[in-house]
Amino acid sequence: MLGPEHVGSRVAVRIRLKDAAPGRRFTDITGELIEIGPERWRVLPASGTAVTVDAADVVAARPIPPKPTAFSEILELERHLAATWPAIETADLGGWVLRYSQGFSRRANSALALTAPEGGPDAAVAAVEAWYDARGARPLVALAGPVTKRLEADLASRGWEAEGAAAVMTKALEPVAYTGEARVVPEPCAAFLEQAGRGRPEVAARVFGAGPGRGYAEVWRDGSLAARGRGAIAGDTVAITNIGTLPQWRRQGLGAEVLHALEAWGAEHGARRAALQVETDNEAALAMYARQGYAERYRYAYRARPV
Repeated sequence: MLGPEHVGSRVAVRIRLKDAAPGRRFTDITGELIEIGPERWRVLPASGTAVTVDAADVVAARPIPPKPTAFSEILELERHLAATWPAIETADLGGWVLRYSQGFSRRANSALALTAPEGGPDAAVAAVEAWYDARGARPLVALAGPVTKRLEADLASRGWEAEGAAAVMTKALEPVAYTGEARVVPEPCAAFLEQAGRGRPEVAARVFGAGPGRGYAEVWRDGSLAARGRGAIAGDTVAITNIGTLPQWRRQGLGAEVLHALEAWGAEHGARRAALQVETDNEAALAMYARQGYAERYRYAYRARPV
């Protein structure tokens, strides 16, 4: 049987039919488990419409391996994530996007390569190198899972080094009333930019953005921004980033409060799923988000030209 630890996992559930026709006593549902409780379960099939099941009608249930994430989903998610983390300066390179933000974050300072390079890899790599060299920046290419497998192999053969591996995790969202301590505001405060700006608050302000489609969750304690996080919407997705808690306020559930507030805010603004990116060596965070109902969809990493 299944338990709360399986929320976010792909499952197969057999249920007993009420008033079943002769010879058809059961039916099976396959999809993502989004809720499990003593009275009801909810499963999200590939059709995208959640199915509610009376717990008493469940005959059998088991986790099943996740389906490989379709290329189309990876491309869509990567484009949404790029839109929610816009670079200060961009340039088009035959379907690739070159991004530069004065060194603030890898994502905003790398070439997003989701298609085969026009003119072949030699010309594309040379153009990437020239563009970043002109800005005094290290040439860096973002590689999203199997979509860029060939390109990754090519860059590896050139000696470009792998770094920054991360998992993209998603969770289905539905409208829900949030009544906790965190509050979501439309622009980042100075304390938020100081904490999340990695020493570059003025650059972070330009990348983060403010206004429609942007939300900043805050928990204040004793006059300090004790916990915070950012939500940004693109398409049907709210990308959740920058969740953090000051050391003296950790292990009190404030990070979860921020997460839940941003999920509720995203659903209220039309998002049907939440997405976050977690470094793959952060096993504690991966496990924590899995407990919150997030499932890994794919992984990405970067390749950087050797120094």
